[in-house]
Amino acid sequence: MAGASGETGSALTINSLDKAAFDQKIDLMALRVPSKLVGACMKQLRSHLLNRPKMKNVAADTEESSRLVLLASELSSTALPEEVTSFMKDNGIEAPVPHSVTVGYELLTADQVLKKLLPDGMDVPTSFEQIGHIAHLNLREEHRAYKKLIGEVLLDKNPTLRTIVNKMDSIDTVFRTFKMEVLAGEQSLETEVHESGCRFKLNFERVYWNSRLQAEHRRIVSLLSKDDIVCDVFAGIGPFAVPAAKKGCVVYANDLNPYSFEYLTTNTKLNKVQGLLKPHNLDGREFVKHLAGSQTRFTHVVMNLPASAAEFLDVFGEAFANYIHPAPTVHCYCFSKHEDPCKDAVQQCEHALGMSINSPVVHDVRDVAPKKRMLCVSFKMPISAQAHDEARPEKKPKLDDNK
Repeated sequence: MAGASGETGSALTINSLDKAAFDQKIDLMALRVPSKLVGACMKQLRSHLLNRPKMKNVAADTEESSRLVLLASELSSTALPEEVTSFMKDNGIEAPVPHSVTVGYELLTADQVLKKLLPDGMDVPTSFEQIGHIAHLNLREEHRAYKKLIGEVLLDKNPTLRTIVNKMDSIDTVFRTFKMEVLAGEQSLETEVHESGCRFKLNFERVYWNSRLQAEHRRIVSLLSKDDIVCDVFAGIGPFAVPAAKKGCVVYANDLNPYSFEYLTTNTKLNKVQGLLKPHNLDGREFVKHLAGSQTRFTHVVMNLPASAAEFLDVFGEAFANYIHPAPTVHCYCFSKHEDPCKDAVQQCEHALGMSINSPVVHDVRDVAPKKRMLCVSFKMPISAQAHDEARPEKKPKLDDNK
């Protein structure tokens, strides 16, 4: 079915997909039914007719006045169910006639095709994350020799896709991006996704996007009211910031990746929230110092960088030394491989803060890998009693004065 070069070392490569090799002839029995009775026949004999995905159970006949209604493949002319024989007798239909159909590549699912192509016992990689027109795979080493073939099949079988990519390396700890290769389809990794009633443009190779976090984005935004002022320290292209601004919140959003900042700015305009969302392109610590130092009031802090977000919490001790506003609620994301991941996530935050946290709320976000969880620790930022006593309410700030 697939052309393969000889194996040199471990570098076996699969070159092409022979779709014709999937053709399989199936012999059936069919009833020659007058055209005007086809509807009644299909209704009465539904459970005895050919029932295969993408295959019709009515075929053209040599005579224009009749059609061939195809019976299930397990039925034969000598062992027909009573319902079939009764319908034939009542309507003067003669004995079933032989008929054959061809089941080919176009009628098979991606899973069925790959099961035939890949070696026995090898897992079939048909699951993927979809980002706009792009399918993102994480192929195992055993699939490496078949990666182009896998990409071609998935592209064929998923009409909403135009590009298939495979992750080649681990996520970069700074910008959360990773190396990828295009296995099939268009080379362009510029795409658009829709989430929470918002549109997001992005280049999947240059910025971080994870469609599996849609529920978490919605959860955090649901906690906000239109009077809230949000500090999004690691905003990416805006999955928290844009829907929060669309809800009516003032949002100060930041990302160190210049490409993320570019798309964050684009998505701010695309969703018409320029009056509420102000993008920044700073280091996370510098961003927090900038806002707190200028006495910008914010009620929520989102820190979605689970590999290292907790480490940035130390900046709040210095930044909040003279902060005159009420303490904000912090939502800090962490990874944990601990037996008690919730307890471990809180301890990560407390260690970075250098103080204990009162009444933290821990949300288990998702399973990232075997024995590795992603969690969100939400808590009121501990600040000095003196600073809290001096806190005073202020009106919602305007973005043009950055206060």
